[in-house]
Amino acid sequence: MSWPKFWLKPDWRSWLLSPLAWLVCVLARRRLIAFRAAKPTSPGLVIVVGNIVVGGSGKTPFIQYLVNLLVRQGLKVGIISRGYGGKSSHWPQVVTALSDPAQVGDEPVLLAKALSCPIVVSPKRAEALARLNEQFELDVVISDDGLQHYALARDIEIVLLDSRRGWHGLGNGLCLPAGPLREPVERLQEVDAIVFNGLTPSDFVANNEVLVGNMQLRPQSLYALQDPQQTRDLTAFSGQQVYAVAGIGNPQRFYDTLAELGVEVKPLAFADHHAFKPSDFNDLDAEKPLLMTTKDAVKCQAFARPNWWVLAVQPQCSAEFEQALLMRILQHPKLQGTSTP
Repeated sequence: MSWPKFWLKPDWRSWLLSPLAWLVCVLARRRLIAFRAAKPTSPGLVIVVGNIVVGGSGKTPFIQYLVNLLVRQGLKVGIISRGYGGKSSHWPQVVTALSDPAQVGDEPVLLAKALSCPIVVSPKRAEALARLNEQFELDVVISDDGLQHYALARDIEIVLLDSRRGWHGLGNGLCLPAGPLREPVERLQEVDAIVFNGLTPSDFVANNEVLVGNMQLRPQSLYALQDPQQTRDLTAFSGQQVYAVAGIGNPQRFYDTLAELGVEVKPLAFADHHAFKPSDFNDLDAEKPLLMTTKDAVKCQAFARPNWWVLAVQPQCSAEFEQALLMRILQHPKLQGTSTP
């Protein structure tokens, strides 16, 4: 979602809303304390990949990266998700590459297309976890979001932050509704790892127990939405004006990436998780190319046009951070004896 300006730089609106923000922080803290006191447990290792701000931060590409990293270690991995935006009348649901994003959510379908691992969605993630463990024999379950979903037991917490979104990705540092935070900023000192989508801010400080790294999204190729086997070089639209469609948390990041490739962007921003329909594109020049993200592409496949292209990106983390994160996971007591050399 797009943040209001006062979430980035405080003004009279943020100060006016600060009493409500204080209350949100207090309630969030109490919920966390109650969760820890209850000490919920689950079979297998559960890793939550979430954030403490509203809006997108790069969780989906990082989950793709993490699943591939763990599978290379010989681990059997599954994913659970809320299925945000899914309109299904029954939950939980197993998601495949052929699932309807309108029913189960766009991000789970994107993950199913990109990965060969079981995925189950439900608004109640604990139910998704139970179904996943019933149907599949797994070593690790990764929760797509859910850091504040305290009905869900977890063993490792990883937080994603978008480093381009002001003050370490935390905006003005205030809780909702005065700022973008779902929990107090101190929560960052209590997770296992923090991953910045983009460069790690040089002045960011975390305690010694928290791993800190960054993820870079490297453009890989362009493929035709109608025919994914048809690809073009990244420079194919350099110097041309194209429509750039983005229904993601921070559309400016997508526009900036295209600009870096020499593309003249005509932005078409939609709300995060927007349910695209053909009429959204009725007023566009049919002759002008249209570029979109992989997340949006899964919802536009059914009515794609020949000159609609998708930008594929590859998430990358530093070797040092990757090794440290891998050791943190593999050395967890629940995984002793399950990984391969």
